[in-house]
Amino acid sequence: MAEGLTGSLAQLPLVDLLKMLAAGGQTGRLELTSGLDQGEIYLVKGELVHADCDLQVGDAAFARLVTWPNGHFRFEPGAPSPAHSIEKPLDRLLAESARAAGEREAIRRVVPNMDVVPRLARKAPAATIAIEAADWEVLASIDGATTAAELARAAGAEDIEFAKLLYRLKLQGLVELAMVQPSAPVQKALAGPQFFHALTTAVAAALGPLAEIIIDDAVEDLGFTRATFPREAVAALAERISSEIREPDKRVRFQQTMLQMLRGNQQAA
Repeated sequence: MAEGLTGSLAQLPLVDLLKMLAAGGQTGRLELTSGLDQGEIYLVKGELVHADCDLQVGDAAFARLVTWPNGHFRFEPGAPSPAHSIEKPLDRLLAESARAAGEREAIRRVVPNMDVVPRLARKAPAATIAIEAADWEVLASIDGATTAAELARAAGAEDIEFAKLLYRLKLQGLVELAMVQPSAPVQKALAGPQFFHALTTAVAAALGPLAEIIIDDAVEDLGFTRATFPREAVAALAERISSEIREPDKRVRFQQTMLQMLRGNQQAA
């Protein structure tokens, strides 16, 4: 392979690429990028000898790299390896990676995300239960309200490791996992048609027949429509329209009218 090989991991997955390089007895450096992540794999006569990714090297780096579903690769033939951190053959590395991927998928089905809330099971799964010290610490911290992510941070644990622990406790029947129900959005009180009818009368008295257009422009400038205009933004609307009134007497009368309307809104609220 005299020339460097480049391509997309989405079109040629890393596993297939490595098998191809190994079958060809290639020596060189395989540079991998996925978003902001970067990694390297070195081969010598078709054997993997070193992997480097995100401050990890060896088997751990390789296990991380093979999980990338997309990205780009570039193979530099003949590049020497800076270290020798891998001793296992490619087939064994791929088998271990496949088992790890299967484990992650099994965990994901039980612990879909770290927003779940662990709760102690109401019924004991068996008459006698054996748990580890780490399990006991987690069970003691579960209060039925704190999310898995918050518990993991409090314990100083990585999300994936904490998810594994919850997975084990769930299979043992010691905990239940509840999804957090999103709170209903707060409905803001709207100004309403009656307000705009009164506002139109006040604006017409100060600015004439263009009142409807002036109001709609001011409402749009504030980022709303008449149908969605909140009561809490009435003061801002009044100030914006007041700045359009050039005659002092008319401006004062308009401001007095709006002040009465604002007081009425506060009483209604």
